[in-house]
Amino acid sequence: MKKSLFIFGSLFFLTSCTQRGCQSWQRTTQFSARTYSITVYSGGDAVFTDTFHGIINGEEHTDGIYYFKGDTLVEVSGDYIIKSEN
Repeated sequence: MKKSLFIFGSLFFLTSCTQRGCQSWQRTTQFSARTYSITVYSGGDAVFTDTFHGIINGEEHTDGIYYFKGDTLVEVSGDYIIKSEN
């Protein structure tokens, strides 16, 4: 009885860790391009706006994002609003 309970507990633990890992990966990875409107704020004023069709990627351990617009890498950090136009 103890052995089967241990095996069941181990499988449950491994499965729950796998699911959390996949959820985290899915939040930081996007597979399809969308149309976005991005507005960056400083002191309550809009200081940068951009609209593009592509994929937004999240920076690890920061509040920033980055995306490619044509051949240009655009990095955004701080206070910003992202709106999906799709």
